[in-house]
Amino acid sequence: MDMPANLLRSLLAQTENLREVEDGIWSVLAPRAAAPAYDGRAKLYDWLIGSRIYNRVAWGSSPEAYEKFAAAAAQSGAGPFLDAGCGTLVSTARVHACSDRPTVLLDLSIDMLRAGRDRVRAETGKVPDHLIFLQADLQDLPFKQGVFGSVLCPGMLHIFDQIERIAVGLSYVARPGSRIFLSSLVSDRAISRRYLETLHRAGEVALPRRYSDLLSSLRKSVPGLLVEEQSHLEGGMAFIVVKQAPA
Repeated sequence: MDMPANLLRSLLAQTENLREVEDGIWSVLAPRAAAPAYDGRAKLYDWLIGSRIYNRVAWGSSPEAYEKFAAAAAQSGAGPFLDAGCGTLVSTARVHACSDRPTVLLDLSIDMLRAGRDRVRAETGKVPDHLIFLQADLQDLPFKQGVFGSVLCPGMLHIFDQIERIAVGLSYVARPGSRIFLSSLVSDRAISRRYLETLHRAGEVALPRRYSDLLSSLRKSVPGLLVEEQSHLEGGMAFIVVKQAPA
């Protein structure tokens, strides 16, 4: 068995459903699980998330800010690193390709994972052995407790009505004393709020939250999480860093 498979097996709580669904992409979901809504939309996602103009107008942020935040997460701590909700890696392929940490790139959508894998291949000429693309559910993480030295969850929380389960799950798989990096669209900026409200009516995102409400929900979900000073709001995008309580 190759190195990525051995590493993945060492991180998973259960391995009975683990299989390689195509070259370089693994899954722990039941073979006949329904395709998620984001399958078939990877190209649109790429265009939006990778567009400086779209991000500046809609969210008051930029792809460069997303890459910088991801780089900080990848450089935090040691040992295995989890990118939970990695998408197509449109802003993070270079970060992961340049890192030498064992990294699990997790998404529910095979199309997103396929686009991310191909983007890394274009960056490096291959899929490095330290990168594992895994189809799994962010709301039901399949890993053992405390196996990741840091965790990134980029641009995901605004999708869900209830973020408590996600916060608890991310905290569970992160090591004591490690950091969890979360980004989320929020409603503090007027233009961003109107756009979020439109997306909410279309069923694309949860009811918009303010930055302060998001922080409050995270603190209530996992007592002992410390919100660090580098957490900040940039336009309609919240960049939050929380530290796990030590053992």
